[in-house]
Amino acid sequence: MNAPALILTDRAAQKVRQLRDGEGNQALMLRVYVTGGGCSGFSYGFSLDDAVTNDDKVYEFFGAKLVVDDVSLELLGHRVEILA
Repeated sequence: MNAPALILTDRAAQKVRQLRDGEGNQALMLRVYVTGGGCSGFSYGFSLDDAVTNDDKVYEFFGAKLVVDDVSLELLGHRVEILA
């Protein structure tokens, strides 16, 4: 099995858990996404989400889940570490 392309550090996972607990929704995950930015290239974003679609990959790190769709994962193109 290959290592995930996205890594959530312990400190970043702790922040996601705090946000999730603060919202009172244990299903919340950190969603990472890439959108087209036209002439300025791609835009990268984060949000909290409790939905998973068929084209999502879900990873769990230190008790927090990270979700990314297949297209965004492909556009990232390399291993990414999310720090807090």
